[in-house]
Amino acid sequence: MTGEQGYDVFISYAHADNEVPHGSKAEMGWIGVLAANLNIGPNVLKKRIFIDYQLKPGDEFSDTLISKVRSSALLVIFLSQNYAKSAWCGKELEHFIQAHSANQEKPVDVFVVELFPYEELTGLPENIQNIRKHNIHAKFWYQPFDNSDPILAGYPTPNDNDDKVRIHYWNSLNALRNAMDAHLTEKADLPGNSVFSASPDKPSGVASPSVPKNWPSAPPDTGKKTSTSCTVLLADVTDDLEPKRNEIKLALEAEKFLVLPDGDCIGLSIEEFNSNFPRDLECSELFVQLLSPTVGRKAKGYPAPLPQLQFQLAREANKPILQWCEQLPPAGQITDPAHAKLFETEFLRVTNLNNFKTEIIERLRAERIKRDKAIAASSQPTRRWNKKIVFVDDLASTDDLRNVLRTTIKQHQYDIRAIPEAAPLGNNGLDVKEFLRPCLAGITVYTDPSKYMTAYSRLVFFLNQIAEAELPLVRWGVYLLDGDVASVFGIDSEDVVPVYEQDLASFLRGLSQ
Repeated sequence: MTGEQGYDVFISYAHADNEVPHGSKAEMGWIGVLAANLNIGPNVLKKRIFIDYQLKPGDEFSDTLISKVRSSALLVIFLSQNYAKSAWCGKELEHFIQAHSANQEKPVDVFVVELFPYEELTGLPENIQNIRKHNIHAKFWYQPFDNSDPILAGYPTPNDNDDKVRIHYWNSLNALRNAMDAHLTEKADLPGNSVFSASPDKPSGVASPSVPKNWPSAPPDTGKKTSTSCTVLLADVTDDLEPKRNEIKLALEAEKFLVLPDGDCIGLSIEEFNSNFPRDLECSELFVQLLSPTVGRKAKGYPAPLPQLQFQLAREANKPILQWCEQLPPAGQITDPAHAKLFETEFLRVTNLNNFKTEIIERLRAERIKRDKAIAASSQPTRRWNKKIVFVDDLASTDDLRNVLRTTIKQHQYDIRAIPEAAPLGNNGLDVKEFLRPCLAGITVYTDPSKYMTAYSRLVFFLNQIAEAELPLVRWGVYLLDGDVASVFGIDSEDVVPVYEQDLASFLRGLSQ
């Protein structure tokens, strides 16, 4: 895919994790097998994958290897205690982040594969901790009921495991492969993809957004039906339910539903959880939770274990909820009263997983059909949305400012639409055109200079979506600390206007006039 520019995927791993054990019939190491399987499967995207089998402790980190790391489209790290201690792995990660990420705390294009539970690893460098908070994509470890220690699924080969562990291995592999393929396709599909390697001082290689001179007051009646997207928040689960959660996630993604979060909450501080989880919840049509008698982890600083905390927040947000368990636990088996109450709600379905999966999908299909009918029935020459809605893209903001802006917008009787940080854009992601269609206006927030490329590339993408679909937005505001849109982003249009702290209220009032 990347041609002469580099590899599609660079595999970063500790060589000690890829050794073939004595007495095993395996022909290659566990990581080598998994890397090969990333290019095998139905509808797989064929990727150029680099994995170095030669480097050993004491070898020099050559300029050639540095170039391969920096020019690769994706970095996949296999996180283990060996990885945390490896000087090689740290250098590979450091060089990749430098080449790909303006914000070192939220590196992009990195996929994390957990070989063992994150919370049991020690001596983790700060850059690995930052990555684990945002980029977990697959857990290959498995916690058996009859063993106090987790095991690596598929070790030494996928056939050397019982059915549950083997299923967990293949489900995790499929989820990882699908996520990588979608991400690579998205990068290729995004308008002005070369923006990722452009200089923050002068963006290059990006077509100017096609902002129409006079934005239409209503979309034209083209006769085309566009299916809307539905979003599901699939709650964190205890270790014993990871394979079942992966099975649900794959089934939902096959139906083109957006599943949040992209990773999990285990690596987040309580402050990060309080910021990220409510935002994902706000964007979701349905909260889905899988339950077992296991209480679940209670991370440091959290007021309750994750299953209880996430359910409580979903209830407080008045979100539709579906819970599942395979069978009700016997009386007295669960010693934690709060966890036991999760099995006493009106949302609980006690059935096999396939039945539960079918119920989720049918419910979301019905919601999608209802939305499609509403869109088809409301192609009128006047604005058809009763609610006043503003789209907000605030990934280049700070948490404090984000909360202030959203409060101000709601005080002016506007609802807010926002795309979750983890949601993929492009052909294989969220249908952005339909997501923007009911909005009166959009606001891009740019107050963090380290996130310039994030703000710029997303602004260009959204404006091009508006132009292509002739969406009925009144105007687009760019919230700035100083300067104007033309000088900061090179976009000169009377419909893309600067918004400063003192005139946000005026901008909102002007939308309905």
